[in-house]
Amino acid sequence: MKMKPNRLILLSALSAVLLLNSCSTPSPLTGPASYGRAVANSQLESIFEEFRSSYEGQLSAERKTEIRTVQENLVKYLIEATHSDNERKIKIYNEATEYFNKVYPLVLQNIRNEKNGVKNYASIAKAPLWTLKDELEYLNKSVKSLPSPKVQIDLVEGMKLLAPFYKNLTAENKAAAQAKYDEAAVKILGDKIDLQPGYKELEAILDFNGSDEDRILKMVSLVESKLEKHEAAIRHIGTGIAKSGQVDLKNPQIRMVVKFMDYYFTKLPDDVIKTIMSEMVTGGPKFTEETVLKVIFQNTGPGLGKVLQQIGKEKGMGEKFSQLMGILESTGKPVPIHLVDDVVLRDKGGFEIKSIVEKPLGTGTIAQVNKAVLVDEGIEKEVALRFLKPGVAKRCKEDISVLRNFVPDSEAMLKAEGFQDMKVFSTLIDSVEKFLDEEVDLSIAVERQKMANEIYNRAVKVSSNQNYKMLEMKVPAVYLPPQGKSNLHIQEFASGGVKFNDLADNAAKKVVAEEMLRMWFEEALFRSGFLNADLHQGNFRVVLVEEDSKIKILLYDFGLSSTLSKEDQRAFILVGAGAFQNSPVTIADGLMASMNSTDKALRAKLLKDIEEEMKRSPKKPAEAWVAWCVQKNYFVSDKLGAFARGSLLLKQLPESIGETSMFKDVIVKAAVKNLGHAIADREYQYPLTKIDMIKLGYQQVKSSCTNLIKSFFGKK
Repeated sequence: MKMKPNRLILLSALSAVLLLNSCSTPSPLTGPASYGRAVANSQLESIFEEFRSSYEGQLSAERKTEIRTVQENLVKYLIEATHSDNERKIKIYNEATEYFNKVYPLVLQNIRNEKNGVKNYASIAKAPLWTLKDELEYLNKSVKSLPSPKVQIDLVEGMKLLAPFYKNLTAENKAAAQAKYDEAAVKILGDKIDLQPGYKELEAILDFNGSDEDRILKMVSLVESKLEKHEAAIRHIGTGIAKSGQVDLKNPQIRMVVKFMDYYFTKLPDDVIKTIMSEMVTGGPKFTEETVLKVIFQNTGPGLGKVLQQIGKEKGMGEKFSQLMGILESTGKPVPIHLVDDVVLRDKGGFEIKSIVEKPLGTGTIAQVNKAVLVDEGIEKEVALRFLKPGVAKRCKEDISVLRNFVPDSEAMLKAEGFQDMKVFSTLIDSVEKFLDEEVDLSIAVERQKMANEIYNRAVKVSSNQNYKMLEMKVPAVYLPPQGKSNLHIQEFASGGVKFNDLADNAAKKVVAEEMLRMWFEEALFRSGFLNADLHQGNFRVVLVEEDSKIKILLYDFGLSSTLSKEDQRAFILVGAGAFQNSPVTIADGLMASMNSTDKALRAKLLKDIEEEMKRSPKKPAEAWVAWCVQKNYFVSDKLGAFARGSLLLKQLPESIGETSMFKDVIVKAAVKNLGHAIADREYQYPLTKIDMIKLGYQQVKSSCTNLIKSFFGKK
């Protein structure tokens, strides 16, 4: 095919020249004097001579940063061109060439202005991180309105200019040039992210005698081969983590997790791998092992994130891996402001948003929250604007499809590894799918937050802390869309506060943890049944108001909320009480209530399973029994799975401050308190039946409570 003069090699060679500028010492790329005289014979040669003389001088850190930005952007184009058909590879590279031709005059003009003391510099755009396709679209738009330069730098002219220059260097100067180039590449990309073509590789392409099209494909293939090495590590990340010693491979569930992660990452689309590598390029040598893992996981789908958040709590996963999973619970990859604006402009709900603050208030795996100004009935109000991340609904469906296929595709291998109970993973995926379906429907979140506003808003006295006498919980009010259904979730803006782990006052932490547990369990088990299944520390903030001796807790994000029925509550109370009392009969009663069944054969099977589990784990705590019931699929209600998830998240609060018994103590106190309430107040709708309470009373409740129960039933 007949092509315009190919600019590939010149672009690569200019990239090398630009890279050389990141070193403060003079460049060794100086040819013979006769060559220097020859360069001035054309505008193109004049431009190169001006660049070269600038490199040999001292540039400011700002100008070096601009050159690095251009270099990073060029590598991003090359990454996007990989793993494509030839036509697309050429198209992407032509876009890169156009970008470079429009941006190099800005770089050169900034250098001139700095040299002449003119403090007027053009902005060199750095693509905000999102998907690589979005980043390149942003870069293309950033130069679209710029004029085309008088001198178009293309491949053929570049080869005529640069090839003799490289060939004519002495061996000593060539070695020095190579060292400078490679040093600069490491500064930009890091020694582990070696996607930048090396000096000798550029020379080989310069010496290549093929067609223009072949040269482009040769260059892209070079980057592609470098990319594949990193891609292999990403696609086998489970094995990599296992080899690092961060996980306990003696635990069969952990081995299953390793196999699952390898399976999931082998199914990642090439576009996701490219995006991950693009972000690595931007991060360069600053990246640590932990930040690399964070980048990888934050660019995968939300389904994997939710599964890993649960898996990360398993014993034996290792501290470093569990910490990373904890980070994923409260932070996600932020959506750039230009895409936030697009989401708001496309919304059909009729909200009038006057402005949006660029830095997010919070970013999760599904949604993001930015501060904004809403015009409501002519009045400007500060609000928190919550929206789904672009493309997240599609990613959720794709993730679930991959997760669903794991066990069927891997069953033979898993059995060979000694895994017998495949229901454990299937049940987890069921739970994750339910969460994701509900979380991507923001209208559900709005309704749940309205309910949370009515139920969770409260003020309680504090007696256990000498500095704070009152604790307030607040759920922001929500704004309803003027024109019907909206994909925006807009709520009252509540400023201030820090994450629970960032509180410096440990005594205040204890008050917050205890009251959060008490409020959550009493509401879920003994009152309305309402519960937030995702109340990790990324979804609430704490404000210490010393002048008022007050602790304020601001609660956010009720997308993963449920309301337990009285039967659901009864099932959980009985399972918890049975675990506390070490009573297989009581646990079985709870499970039968969950299944709404009176089948004697089923009850006998449950009793047998429970008794066997008690022999294996005689000291299993209540929350572990709840998790066991979920894994065995003995809880029929999806809402009970939400309760199990929510309780495990809350359990982390006291444990993070060394209060290992608080979780159990608060639950027991709440149960006794509400049992007493049920006895004293006949109108109180206690979840347990009279027969349930008699059984529990005889086995565990203190004698005073037992007498009250007998008295209460005697009156009936």
